[in-house]
Amino acid sequence: MISHLGRYEIIDELGRGAMGIVYKAHDPLIERAVAIKAINLEPLSAKEKVEFETRFYQEAKAAGHLNHPNIVTIYDLGKSGDIAYIAMELMQGRELQDIIDKVSRLSIEDALDIAIQVASGLSYAHQHGIIHRDIKPTNIMVLGNNHAKIADFGIAKMPTALAQTRTGLIIGSPLYMSPEQIESRSVDARSDIFSLGIVLYQMLTGRLPFMGETPSSVMFQIVHHVPDKPSDINPQVTEALDAIVFKCLAKNPEDRYKNAAELAENLRLYRDERLRAKAVGAEDIQHIGTRFSRLKRLATPGGVPQNSVITISYFAMVLTFLLDFFTDGTVQLHLLYVLPLVMIGFHSEKLLPVRIASAFSLIVQGIIISYFDDLSVISKIALLSLVLPSNLVIVYISRVARANFLEVTKLASYDGLTGLRHRLSFESIADMEVVKQQRNGGVFSFAHIDVNSLKELNESRGYLAGDQAIKLIAQVIQENIRETDTAARIGGDEFGVLMPNTDEADCKLLCQQFSQSIASKLGEAALPISTSIGYVTFQHAPTSISEIFLKAENAMHAAQASGEEFAVSGSYPAISAAAAELG
Repeated sequence: MISHLGRYEIIDELGRGAMGIVYKAHDPLIERAVAIKAINLEPLSAKEKVEFETRFYQEAKAAGHLNHPNIVTIYDLGKSGDIAYIAMELMQGRELQDIIDKVSRLSIEDALDIAIQVASGLSYAHQHGIIHRDIKPTNIMVLGNNHAKIADFGIAKMPTALAQTRTGLIIGSPLYMSPEQIESRSVDARSDIFSLGIVLYQMLTGRLPFMGETPSSVMFQIVHHVPDKPSDINPQVTEALDAIVFKCLAKNPEDRYKNAAELAENLRLYRDERLRAKAVGAEDIQHIGTRFSRLKRLATPGGVPQNSVITISYFAMVLTFLLDFFTDGTVQLHLLYVLPLVMIGFHSEKLLPVRIASAFSLIVQGIIISYFDDLSVISKIALLSLVLPSNLVIVYISRVARANFLEVTKLASYDGLTGLRHRLSFESIADMEVVKQQRNGGVFSFAHIDVNSLKELNESRGYLAGDQAIKLIAQVIQENIRETDTAARIGGDEFGVLMPNTDEADCKLLCQQFSQSIASKLGEAALPISTSIGYVTFQHAPTSISEIFLKAENAMHAAQASGEEFAVSGSYPAISAAAAELG
């Protein structure tokens, strides 16, 4: 083992990887322990060395300017003989790959937590013009409290001669490459998002989405194959999380998240909603009523996925038919077809499986009834005439129950970070208020609150500071609204307040209270952000919920543009609107 690299005293070897050897070293100048990644340039030709050094120093210097809690800090870089090296912070933790190897599948909460942090770090790097190009579990360090840090910025784009094993195969295989990397197309920040999508898939399922026996077969899979849904492998993964993963894994970069910040925000909203549901779900369902509590248990019996429930129900119908056909069945045996029909009708998102189940039930029951020797033809026709409407009624009731359950789920939906209602829940309540106003008349107001500079706060001081600001604003809203008002977090940095029986004057007064209290709270917490409010009063029922949001948002934008504390944004037929800038 070498004793020195530049001024650094080598203490121990920490590990060997595709790009070189990592040492623990001592910096005598600053008197601190550091990690040194050493890259042997000896296999390169003279031309390749020049090209590498130019790119290596350019990218490593740029990466050295990155200062983010989720990125490994680079202290120094240099060259000693044929060895190029980077000095970076020494961390007490493990590679994410080691954790995956040990537990195979991470918990949903841990996977989300790590993915959010990696996306946050990538967002910061991308905004500074740096693309990692090699996001994978071995380049993600996990410290205490699941604190994740991205390593190897600036050295991912290595010469082929350095990226080979002793047998000549490309190191690491292309398991985490994006389609554009494989096809040698131009690469931007969305390539890192694709790679992070693979890592998230692996954390959730314990397996990779694209696998093959050779590097070329893996490349083909990445470019052409659509993997199984994570929820098909891990029943704890929801369809909403499936959608996030598959948006990351879109073959066309245009179909992915526009940037890593958008991905981080989506993951955070999903995580917060999940935590909120786990914390208050039982209480909310009990509040809704016993019948909906039972309906919720029916919706997810024992945590079995809905597709599995549908498949089991189909098998149950087939078994009932066989039992009915090969035994001395009775008319009462036909009641056994009811439960599978109910389960399929309730759990199926699409109507096609329900129609197939209904048709199958009618056909097999018709076959069985036709074999009843002790019934006359008229009796058989009469019995068949009862079976048809009864099946239709059963399916109809199960579909209505599904619709009611989904609506109740919306109404019981809360944001995990703030404790306010989620947007879906809020829209359902707003829709009911619109219907009420259409029927009975009256007036109601809506306030749209937008948080300014939250993105900059997250980047400069981390997401914990941003979360603190969101919580403080939510606290102010909760403290100032009345019992009849409904508040919600309708976006990552947006809030909404619905105020029934509230005219423009009262709405303006309430928004002024929001303004003063929010400014005071943020000032006390030394959080450098501001808030804009747009509000609109409806004296006649709007045509849709979209109209409510649109006009209040327009008022909020007018406030931002005016720079005044309270500015009228315009008026609509039978509607008065105003806006406020909060600082």
